This record gives sequence, C-alpha cells and structure tokens, in this order.
Amino acid sequence: MTPGAPHPNASSADTASRFAAYAFAAAVLAFAWLRFADNTVDNDLWGHVLYGERSLTIGEVERTDSLSWTAAGQPWINHEAWAEIALGFVHHHAGGMGLWLLMIGLAGVTVGWATNSGGGREPEHRWAALALLGASVNFIAIGYAVRPQLFTMLALVAVLFSLRRFLAGRLAWGCALPPIFALWVNIHGGYLAGLLVLLFAGGIEASSLWFPELTRRLNFAPAPWRPGWVRIAAILLVSTLALALNPWGLGLVKWTIQTVLLPRPQITEWQPLGLSAANFPFYLVLAVSVASWLVTRRSRRLWEAAVLGLLAAMAITHQRHAPLFGLANLLLTPPHLADAADQLLERTPSLRALFHRRTTQGTAGVALLAAAAGCLYASVAAPRRQFWTMEVPRDVYPVSAIAFMRAQGLTGNTVTFFDWGQEVLWELPHNPVSFDGRLDTVYPSAIMDAHWNLYAGRSLDAALALDRAAVALLPTGSGGVDLLRGAGWRLGYRDPLATVLLKPGVSFFLPEGVRLPVLAGPAAVAGRAAFPDIPSVLAGRDRPR
Repeated sequence: MTPGAPHPNASSADTASRFAAYAFAAAVLAFAWLRFADNTVDNDLWGHVLYGERSLTIGEVERTDSLSWTAAGQPWINHEAWAEIALGFVHHHAGGMGLWLLMIGLAGVTVGWATNSGGGREPEHRWAALALLGASVNFIAIGYAVRPQLFTMLALVAVLFSLRRFLAGRLAWGCALPPIFALWVNIHGGYLAGLLVLLFAGGIEASSLWFPELTRRLNFAPAPWRPGWVRIAAILLVSTLALALNPWGLGLVKWTIQTVLLPRPQITEWQPLGLSAANFPFYLVLAVSVASWLVTRRSRRLWEAAVLGLLAAMAITHQRHAPLFGLANLLLTPPHLADAADQLLERTPSLRALFHRRTTQGTAGVALLAAAAGCLYASVAAPRRQFWTMEVPRDVYPVSAIAFMRAQGLTGNTVTFFDWGQEVLWELPHNPVSFDGRLDTVYPSAIMDAHWNLYAGRSLDAALALDRAAVALLPTGSGGVDLLRGAGWRLGYRDPLATVLLKPGVSFFLPEGVRLPVLAGPAAVAGRAAFPDIPSVLAGRDRPR
C-alpha cells in the first residue's frame, strides 16, 4: 500500500460514522418531538384562555374578580395577563390547534436557541449539546404545556444569552436586559427566578473584579474583556426597576415574593424533586454536568457555574424549576461536556476503538433509527385521538360529570375542586365557582384553607359559606364528598372520577324522566375529548344571568 494513500476501508468507515451520527440526531429530535408535542391540557388552560379572551373583549386587564361567588369583588392580581392575552388571541383565531402549534413553536425556539448557543461553532460541542438535550428532554418537558410558563422559559434563555455576551464585554447586550424584564413581569411570575439569576450572576462577576486572586485560586478564568462593576451595577439596577412597569408597580414584586413562600401541599410541581426512577434523568444530567465542570480543560466562568448551581438547587427544592436548570445547562455546559468526553476517550483506547468499529456504528445507527421511528409513532398513537389539537383526558377532568350538570340544568353557586374550577367556568357559565386554580391571586387564605380542609375531609369551615351554595362537584372518594353527604347533601351523579352533590332544600327543575342519582361506570371516564375551539360564553364582559 502506498504511504499516504487512504485506507481502502476509510470510505466505508466514514459512511458508517455519518450514518450513526445522523441516526443519533434523528433519535434525539424524535424523542424531543414526542415529549414537547404532548397535547394533554393543563388544568389551568380553560382559565388562561378565558381570561385572555375577556381582556381582549373588555380592552383592559381585569383587576377585580367577578367569576367566583366566594371571592367576588376581591382584588385580582393577574400576574400572567399578557401571556393569557396571547393565548386568548391564538385560541380566538385558531382554536385548540393554534394553541398546540404555539406550544410547539415556543418549545422549538427556546430549546433550539439554548442548544444552538451552547453548542457554538465547533462540531464536538454541537454533538455534546445534542447529547445533553437528549438526556434532558424528560425534565425540560415538564414545563411544556399550554400555559404562561412557556414564555418564562423563553425569557430565561434570552436573559442568559444576553448576560453571557454582556459580561464578556459586549456592552450593547446589557441594554437588552431591562426590556426583557419589563415584558417578563407582565407575563409570568417566573420573572422572579430570572431576576435572582441576574442579580446572582452580576454580583459574582462584580465581586470577581474586586477579588481577582480568589477567582484564580478557584481555577476560574475571567473574560478577556468585561464591563466594570459600575456598568454591571447599572444594568442590575435598571433591570430591577423595570419590574415596576406593570399595573401593580413594585407591589407585584412584593406579592410574588410572598406567594412563592406560601406552602402548596396540593400542587405536585411545587414539591421537592425526590430521588426516584422518574427523576433519574435529572440527577444523571446533574452529576455528569458537575463532573464535566470539574475536569474540563476549557476556560470556566465563575458566574456561569454559580448560576447553574443556583438553578439546580431551585429544581431540587421545587420540581417546577427543573426545566429552567435544563435550559441553562444546555446553554452553558456543552463545551465542558465535550472536553470531558475527549479526556475519557483518550484514557480508554479500547472504548474509543469500540466506538470506531463499523459494526458498532452500524448496529447503533439501526437501533437509533428504530427508536426515532417508535417516538414518531407514539406521538400520534393512543391515547391521543387528534394529536394536532389540545385534548382533555376524561379520567383526569370531569367531562362526563359536567355534561350531566349541563343536561340536567344544575345551575347555581358551585363548590368546586380547585383543579376543575376553571373548566367549570368555561363549560358551565351559570355556575359561579367557589375555588379555582387562581389560588392566592384572588382567594383570601381563609377560603383556600377551608377548601383544603374540605378536600381532606377534615371540616366544613364557615369560610365555605355553604348557605350560599347549590351544587358541588368534587372528586369521587374525596373526604369532601363524605362531609357533604353527612351534612345532608344528596347524591346527583357519580362516576369513577367525579361526584355531583345537590344541597338539601334547593329545587332543580330536572327533565322529565330523570331519576337521581345517576351512577355511571368506567365508560364515562374513558378516552379523550377535544379542547373546545369556540370561546366560552364568559369570554364576553359579563356573566350570563
């Protein structure tokens, strides 16, 4: 063989390598599509769309509640108003399909931006970013339902992208931060996490200017050019003051801090991220990322490592923050992950040789393509019925019970389970709710506590004002059903998910031939229903009378 001539198997080896690489990319993207395109509704979707469409009809953000009977006239701090207006606008013009497409579009922009920025221009870094995305999809997707959090995740990536450039000396990017926060504060309470990241990063970078020797001892390198502490402090101050540009001023910031500190025992995503099989991807990514930052030979920035540590701690404390850590990690960790992988392969020649074998690459490529095909099939298969629009699982939401109430004309003040309150508002406009997912944005603590006690079967508190109620819709088997039955309420309807109770002494004009109670079987909670394309009656200004 002539020296310098290509090996006769070089071409086939390159082909096998490209095949495995493209198959890997296809598998990651198909898995991401499967998870981010999930069309299951969030329990607050009815409310978000309804409030947004009402704002569009009225021409302003509502600041007083008129939709419940327990908190009517109470101040309403609608901190998600602009996000809801966007959702209401999309639904008004494109229905459930428009909402689904909006979710996918925002997921694509946000995750794509973070992955592309983290991967940069070097191929090894881009592949590391793609691998990190594949490992992080499951817990990033926790945040992807049609709700205002979609905009928070986009805003966080925008803040980190701008902050990274600003702290590297590209001063114009600092000017982007105050407008981002002025928008964010009107969209979702997640702006508080973004502000914490900004202040944390800026404070650490300013401190490193004052104590450069400490930074070097920690083996972190400063940027070749970076702004002085005066510029950093100015951007932090102006960004914080920009939060006052909302209907409630800086009072909204105070309220957000107070509401974050409230216990939420009934809401899963506010609970800690426990050690479990479901949470294994998060802890695996966290461990690999920490190891990569520790062994990397690339230049490291102290503020980046600190921000990742902050977001990881927030995620462990409240699982709703796991997507924020995942996105920040995608943006900041890939170069270090790529270098750690290179070091591993340098020290394990047998492993490197295994990866370069055509049989290994071919087998892996086929398996990855099969996985990609499986993900694509699962994204359109059962339980989805119409994968291109938002759907309501009938075993999670009381579709059949609400249909029964509508058909029998069971109207009046309704004692509601908080997860279902906004669906009741949409579907039963003549049934003001006692409680819904707006929680402390509307409801005083006494009303919230009374409902928690009701659901747990502990007590019928005076704050429930049952003398004003007519009907109740509660989960079958909940303690609240037993309490109300014990107080004389009669059973009107029951299926495996939901129970409808009628207050004694209240007359209902039932259709001829209807005999109560109606007991429905498993068929009542089987399958899915499409989220309505037509706006609710309450999307107009006033409650129907």
